[in-house]
Amino acid sequence: MYTDLVNFVEQLVPLNSGEWEAAYPFIESLELKRNDFFVEEGDIAQYIAFTRKGYLRVFYNHDGEEITRDISPLNTFVTALPSFISQTPSFEIIQAVTDCDLLIIHRDNLELLYNEYINWQKVGRRVMEEMFVDTQYRIYAFITQTAETRYKEMMKRYPDIFLHVPLQYIASFLGITSQSLSRLRKSIRFEE
Repeated sequence: MYTDLVNFVEQLVPLNSGEWEAAYPFIESLELKRNDFFVEEGDIAQYIAFTRKGYLRVFYNHDGEEITRDISPLNTFVTALPSFISQTPSFEIIQAVTDCDLLIIHRDNLELLYNEYINWQKVGRRVMEEMFVDTQYRIYAFITQTAETRYKEMMKRYPDIFLHVPLQYIASFLGITSQSLSRLRKSIRFEE
């Protein structure tokens, strides 16, 4: 049940069996159906999730328009990070794009692990650092790259997303309209 999570965490910080045994009682399984919410706008994010199956979309409502900030790839952590850290109402919304199988841990239980085990502190720091770096990379890409370059990079890094996530969410993630994405996909197909 925990194989993917263990493999992911062990790449960040090796943990001994006692450190894992301490965490297992706090890890819960959560299944979301397509369109179910993990975090709704105004909620205070209490959980961080590890995606074992399915895709979650992190988005904002801005003047009645949904703007996709992230589409979680498999075997990664996701939460409404500003809300999770500051325990304030979330401006981010996290919704299942497909049926999802998640492993989740409550913030309070994570804090217990941090207080008891230095290596769990290291894991938490590394996960937060990776989430921060991903956000910074996304900002950098928006400033310095064309939509075509961002699309090609996404195809290279996460080709499976294109098989499961509706194109309107991918277009929003890339910062373009669905029509622009359609034209971009056609032009790239002609290049191949």
